[in-house]
Amino acid sequence: MRAKIFMLIIPILLLSCDHGLKPPETETSPTYEEPGFGGTVYFKGTWPDSIYDLRVVAFRKYPPQDIINEVIQGRAKFSETLPKRVDSTKYQVLADTGKWEYIVVALQYGSNIFSDWKAIGVYDTTPEDTIPTSIYIPYGKFLRNININCDFNNPPPQPFKISEIIGVLLLKQNQDFER
Repeated sequence: MRAKIFMLIIPILLLSCDHGLKPPETETSPTYEEPGFGGTVYFKGTWPDSIYDLRVVAFRKYPPQDIINEVIQGRAKFSETLPKRVDSTKYQVLADTGKWEYIVVALQYGSNIFSDWKAIGVYDTTPEDTIPTSIYIPYGKFLRNININCDFNNPPPQPFKISEIIGVLLLKQNQDFER
Protein backbone atom coordinates (compact mmCIF):
# COMPACT_ATOMS: atom_id res chain seq x y z
CA MET A 1 0.00 0.00 0.00
CA ARG A 2 2.84 2.34 0.83
CA ALA A 3 4.43 1.68 -2.52
CA LYS A 4 1.18 2.58 -4.33
CA ILE A 5 0.87 5.86 -2.40
CA PHE A 6 4.54 6.62 -3.06
CA MET A 7 4.08 5.87 -6.77
CA LEU A 8 1.04 8.18 -6.85
CA ILE A 9 2.77 11.06 -5.01
CA ILE A 10 5.94 11.08 -7.15
CA PRO A 11 4.17 11.87 -10.49
CA ILE A 12 2.12 14.57 -8.76
CA LEU A 13 5.30 16.17 -7.37
CA LEU A 14 7.06 15.94 -10.73
CA LEU A 15 4.15 17.54 -12.57
CA SER A 16 3.90 20.39 -10.07
CA CYS A 17 7.57 21.40 -10.41
CA ASP A 18 8.49 24.30 -12.64
CA HIS A 19 11.96 25.75 -13.11
CA GLY A 20 12.93 25.77 -9.47
CA LEU A 21 14.73 28.72 -7.95
CA LYS A 22 15.82 31.38 -10.40
CA PRO A 23 16.18 35.13 -10.30
CA PRO A 24 13.02 37.11 -11.00
CA GLU A 25 12.42 38.23 -14.56
CA THR A 26 13.86 41.67 -15.27
CA GLU A 27 13.45 43.99 -18.18
CA THR A 28 15.81 43.26 -21.02
CA SER A 29 18.89 45.42 -21.14
CA PRO A 30 18.49 48.53 -23.28
CA THR A 31 19.47 48.10 -26.87
CA TYR A 32 22.34 49.98 -28.43
CA GLU A 33 21.37 52.90 -30.65
CA GLU A 34 23.52 54.83 -33.08
CA PRO A 35 24.55 57.84 -30.93
CA GLY A 36 23.12 61.19 -31.85
CA PHE A 37 20.14 63.42 -31.33
CA GLY A 38 17.03 64.56 -33.11
CA GLY A 39 13.79 66.38 -32.72
CA THR A 40 11.67 68.93 -34.48
CA VAL A 41 12.63 72.30 -35.90
CA TYR A 42 9.76 74.82 -35.69
CA PHE A 43 9.76 77.79 -38.07
CA LYS A 44 7.93 81.10 -37.72
CA GLY A 45 8.13 84.41 -39.48
CA THR A 46 8.61 85.21 -43.14
CA TRP A 47 10.79 82.77 -45.07
CA PRO A 48 13.52 84.51 -47.11
CA ASP A 49 13.32 84.46 -50.89
CA SER A 50 16.72 82.80 -51.35
CA ILE A 51 17.35 79.51 -49.59
CA TYR A 52 20.15 77.36 -50.94
CA ASP A 53 20.52 74.99 -47.98
CA LEU A 54 19.14 74.49 -44.50
CA ARG A 55 20.48 72.10 -41.83
CA VAL A 56 21.13 71.49 -38.15
CA VAL A 57 24.80 71.72 -37.12
CA ALA A 58 26.34 70.69 -33.76
CA PHE A 59 29.62 71.86 -32.23
CA ARG A 60 31.45 70.53 -29.17
CA LYS A 61 32.34 73.95 -27.73
CA TYR A 62 30.61 77.30 -27.38
CA PRO A 63 32.00 79.58 -28.42
CA PRO A 64 34.25 77.36 -30.50
CA GLN A 65 37.95 78.16 -30.09
CA ASP A 66 39.15 76.81 -33.44
CA ILE A 67 36.06 76.31 -35.59
CA ILE A 68 37.78 75.54 -38.88
CA ASN A 69 39.98 72.88 -37.27
CA GLU A 70 36.93 71.39 -35.55
CA VAL A 71 35.14 71.09 -38.88
CA ILE A 72 38.14 69.75 -40.81
CA GLN A 73 38.79 67.07 -38.19
CA GLY A 74 35.15 65.96 -38.33
CA ARG A 75 34.27 67.01 -34.80
CA ALA A 76 31.35 69.19 -35.94
CA LYS A 77 28.30 67.17 -37.06
CA PHE A 78 25.31 68.13 -39.19
CA SER A 79 21.96 66.86 -40.44
CA GLU A 80 20.77 66.16 -43.94
CA THR A 81 19.28 69.13 -45.79
CA LEU A 82 15.99 70.19 -44.21
CA PRO A 83 12.84 70.91 -46.24
CA LYS A 84 12.09 74.54 -46.98
CA ARG A 85 8.94 76.63 -46.48
CA VAL A 86 7.32 74.32 -43.92
CA ASP A 87 5.96 75.06 -40.44
CA SER A 88 8.07 72.32 -38.86
CA THR A 89 10.23 69.35 -39.77
CA LYS A 90 11.86 66.40 -38.05
CA TYR A 91 15.64 66.12 -38.11
CA GLN A 92 18.41 63.91 -36.81
CA VAL A 93 22.15 64.27 -36.38
CA LEU A 94 24.38 61.25 -35.85
CA ALA A 95 26.98 62.45 -33.37
CA ASP A 96 29.55 60.88 -31.09
CA THR A 97 29.02 60.23 -27.41
CA GLY A 98 29.80 63.24 -25.24
CA LYS A 99 28.90 66.86 -24.69
CA TRP A 100 27.71 69.11 -27.52
CA GLU A 101 27.52 72.75 -26.46
CA TYR A 102 26.22 74.52 -29.55
CA ILE A 103 23.41 73.23 -31.77
CA VAL A 104 22.23 75.61 -34.48
CA VAL A 105 19.93 75.67 -37.50
CA ALA A 106 22.01 77.19 -40.30
CA LEU A 107 20.59 78.68 -43.49
CA GLN A 108 22.58 79.22 -46.69
CA TYR A 109 21.04 82.32 -48.30
CA GLY A 110 23.37 82.72 -51.31
CA SER A 111 25.42 80.69 -53.74
CA ASN A 112 28.76 81.10 -51.92
CA ILE A 113 29.10 77.97 -49.82
CA PHE A 114 31.89 79.56 -47.75
CA SER A 115 30.29 82.87 -46.81
CA ASP A 116 26.52 82.94 -47.32
CA TRP A 117 25.35 81.32 -44.07
CA LYS A 118 23.52 82.56 -41.01
CA ALA A 119 22.08 81.03 -37.86
CA ILE A 120 18.29 81.15 -37.74
CA GLY A 121 17.76 79.05 -34.62
CA VAL A 122 19.71 77.75 -31.63
CA TYR A 123 18.85 74.92 -29.23
CA ASP A 124 18.09 76.78 -26.03
CA THR A 125 15.82 75.64 -23.21
CA THR A 126 16.38 78.91 -21.31
CA PRO A 127 15.34 81.68 -23.72
CA GLU A 128 15.73 84.37 -21.04
CA ASP A 129 19.49 84.30 -21.68
CA THR A 130 21.56 84.12 -24.86
CA ILE A 131 23.57 81.06 -23.84
CA PRO A 132 22.76 77.93 -25.88
CA THR A 133 21.73 74.78 -24.02
CA SER A 134 24.23 71.94 -24.29
CA ILE A 135 23.37 68.24 -24.48
CA TYR A 136 25.21 65.10 -23.39
CA ILE A 137 24.87 61.97 -25.53
CA PRO A 138 25.48 58.80 -23.46
CA TYR A 139 27.14 55.77 -25.04
CA GLY A 140 24.74 53.89 -27.31
CA LYS A 141 21.92 56.41 -26.95
CA PHE A 142 20.04 58.61 -29.38
CA LEU A 143 18.51 61.66 -27.68
CA ARG A 144 15.04 62.64 -28.80
CA ASN A 145 13.02 65.85 -28.45
CA ILE A 146 15.94 68.21 -28.97
CA ASN A 147 13.56 70.74 -30.48
CA ILE A 148 14.71 74.04 -31.97
CA ASN A 149 12.66 77.19 -32.59
CA CYS A 150 13.57 79.39 -35.55
CA ASP A 151 12.18 82.89 -36.02
CA PHE A 152 13.11 84.45 -39.35
CA ASN A 153 11.97 87.87 -38.09
CA ASN A 154 14.06 87.65 -34.90
CA PRO A 155 17.19 85.51 -35.53
CA PRO A 156 19.59 84.63 -32.71
CA PRO A 157 22.96 86.35 -32.24
CA GLN A 158 25.24 85.28 -35.07
CA PRO A 159 28.15 83.03 -34.11
CA PHE A 160 31.73 83.61 -35.09
CA LYS A 161 32.41 82.85 -38.77
CA ILE A 162 29.49 80.39 -39.13
CA SER A 163 29.47 80.93 -42.89
CA GLU A 164 33.05 79.70 -43.27
CA ILE A 165 32.39 76.77 -40.94
CA ILE A 166 29.36 75.46 -42.80
CA GLY A 167 31.09 75.86 -46.15
CA VAL A 168 34.04 73.78 -44.98
CA LEU A 169 31.65 71.17 -43.54
CA LEU A 170 29.82 70.74 -46.81
CA LEU A 171 33.00 70.68 -48.85
CA LYS A 172 34.37 67.96 -46.56
CA GLN A 173 31.11 65.98 -46.81
CA ASN A 174 31.23 66.15 -50.62
CA GLN A 175 34.86 65.00 -50.65
CA ASP A 176 34.03 62.07 -48.34
CA PHE A 177 31.06 61.16 -50.53
CA GLU A 178 33.18 61.14 -53.71
CA ARG A 179 35.68 58.70 -52.20
